[in-house]
Amino acid sequence: MSTPYDSVLLTGATGLVGRHTLPRLLAADRELRVFVLTRDLPAWRARAATRSIPAGRVTPLEGDITEPGLGFGRSLRRALQNRVHTIVHAAADTVFSRPLDEARSVNTAGTAHLLELAAGWPGVRRFVQVSTAFVAGRLRGHVPERDNGAGAGFVNGYEQSKYEAEALVRNGPVPWVVVRPSAIVSDGADGHVSQFNAVHRALRLYHNGLASMMPGEASNPVDVVTADYVADSVTRLVAAPDVEGLTFHACAGAAALGLGDLLDRAYAVWCESPEWKRRAIPRPALTDLATYQLFERTVEDTGDARLRAITRSLSHFVPQLALPKRFDTTVMDALMERPAPAPTDFWPRMIRCLVDSQWAAASRRAA
Repeated sequence: MSTPYDSVLLTGATGLVGRHTLPRLLAADRELRVFVLTRDLPAWRARAATRSIPAGRVTPLEGDITEPGLGFGRSLRRALQNRVHTIVHAAADTVFSRPLDEARSVNTAGTAHLLELAAGWPGVRRFVQVSTAFVAGRLRGHVPERDNGAGAGFVNGYEQSKYEAEALVRNGPVPWVVVRPSAIVSDGADGHVSQFNAVHRALRLYHNGLASMMPGEASNPVDVVTADYVADSVTRLVAAPDVEGLTFHACAGAAALGLGDLLDRAYAVWCESPEWKRRAIPRPALTDLATYQLFERTVEDTGDARLRAITRSLSHFVPQLALPKRFDTTVMDALMERPAPAPTDFWPRMIRCLVDSQWAAASRRAA
């Protein structure tokens, strides 16, 4: 490295946010060097070769955020302390069904390990924590860009572990910035999906007519966003002045569509297929959360194994649909000088991409 403190340490570089962020960081600053954390050096090198990642500017470091010190040896830690000026923490376990202790081992403890390293690196000027808007948990209504507390509780272990990670960052030893994406459903405004998640899995169940009920009211806002917008936001926050101690929502915000509208648009795309239309699969019935939870208990007690598996797979995600919240994006909109892409544009395209691929490509990536 040519000068001290000229590099970013990026975790989660192969994840959905990280792999979109890395090329943007390199393009935004032609002098920037990036260290990327990887658990598998050969796999990283193979992937980097296919993505034309410049080896001279990107250095992979074998390690694991679940290990103290990331598993780095003393000499490596010492070398990095004079080179890293910003840490971008995008690594996370995003499986909503993960038990809390397992989610914490990656999301909470992993953040703690990074903060411990940062405390000993005098050049670190900023810690960019990629969190989730759903640290709001069971909170309803207007969600401002700040610490919203944990009093409302959480729907799943992912939300809680990410909230706990935020708390560590806010009380940590280095200047911090928190960016909170909502549900990332496509790579960009073209609707392409490269990583299958809980939203897509739920849609597939409804598309196949395997789930007949959904909690929530038609007017409840459902916030979805694209990966490229989130990556643009993270990249801007690496270099933006005077953002320390602030929280940013990378969300659709005021443009989020209602649950009923999203369903209408999905079913309109599905009806483009005469074969699917002939099946006459009805839209799921919308109900309040208490009724839906009663339905879940009934299925658990008396339903067959397949139906139990379906309701269990949805239980870690769909309750959020019955907890209406609108994420404020005032601070982020000012930073980006534009709102997030409108779901009215990319949601139908995303649905169409999934249908055109027969959900297969996304399913293989999930596996």
